[in-house]
Amino acid sequence: MIPLGKPKIDSLRIHLPLNEVTVNKQHQTFLRSITSINEDAEVINQHTQTTYFNPEALISCSYAVRSIFGVETLFIGFSSKLLKELYFNGIDKNTMQRCLNFINNEGLIQITKETILNATPVDVDFCIDYFLDSEGSNIKEVINVCSDLTRPNKGINCYPYRKDTNLGIQWGNRDKVGKAYKTRQFLKYYAKAVELKYNSTEFYEAYLKNGLNQIIIDADGSTITEGNKYFEDNKLLRVETTIKNGQHFETYKYKVKTLRDLLNLKMDKDFLNIFTRPMACYMDGYREVKHAQDMTPQQQWKYLALLHKAKYLRLNIEDVIPAMVTQFYPEAKDKQSRSRLRIELFEIIRMKEVGKKTHKHNTEMWELFINEIEAKRLIP
Repeated sequence: MIPLGKPKIDSLRIHLPLNEVTVNKQHQTFLRSITSINEDAEVINQHTQTTYFNPEALISCSYAVRSIFGVETLFIGFSSKLLKELYFNGIDKNTMQRCLNFINNEGLIQITKETILNATPVDVDFCIDYFLDSEGSNIKEVINVCSDLTRPNKGINCYPYRKDTNLGIQWGNRDKVGKAYKTRQFLKYYAKAVELKYNSTEFYEAYLKNGLNQIIIDADGSTITEGNKYFEDNKLLRVETTIKNGQHFETYKYKVKTLRDLLNLKMDKDFLNIFTRPMACYMDGYREVKHAQDMTPQQQWKYLALLHKAKYLRLNIEDVIPAMVTQFYPEAKDKQSRSRLRIELFEIIRMKEVGKKTHKHNTEMWELFINEIEAKRLIP
């Protein structure tokens, strides 16, 4: 079962004072003093292993101990992969016990439920899964449209990737947000079925493949379901974004100080703002004309003048219209001329081949596709 259109927690890190957990002193590496010696049995290096991740395991948490303002602090990173066959449910109040059990069974520490709920969450990845329903709609076209709608701003780092084994687009970098929570929030769209099959292959085959592809037969021998109809390579789209910390949450008017606060968040339609705000930051409704022959020569040069000025000033194209109007009619007495030109310029940038109609697909199928991704709030 793949819950669609529902925001959920995919992964996060938590931190808490190390003295609030019980460390397994018998663990082979974690928080153990590692000594290196040469052939003459002389000590050449000695250090304490303060991090741990098991790259050989199919599923593992990450652990790290750091000193923060003189307090030994434990960081634990984990994802919804800990839920195994319930992976698509995400981390919530109902599945958190599974995560806790996994952490305690991994053998590095022992932590109580109350203690983990009082830990501080950071780097929280939220995701939402969509299935593209309309005929002809696919993730490749979503990537093309989003790439076309990305603002022409040097400060926006946009990375489309269109390989058969890696299909998606992302804006920003998880590790380079700094304090720019409103303008650099990480955002990513990608083909979830492709990612699982090609980049998380062992996990997919061990815990998800049978459940997503099994055929269910009724008692009379008829087929009830043939696999999960939503698990299609070019149809199952995941949108993912990262909220860095409590200050980042506050920009959305959420108070999240503890893991308990995070799990108690009401992820209703208003919560979708954590996805749509960065979308609107990185994308707009206007882009360079792809088929300028549909414009008159006069409309073409006016549009290109607007586009050039917008790129130079790093503004949205519609935001440069007032300055352009004033440049053409500097006298305040030219009110009517200013108004006519302003209306004309807005009409030019809203022409059919501008903005979301960036491809020459003047067909009913294309209209259905655009309407679908607008309704799912995948574009501004």
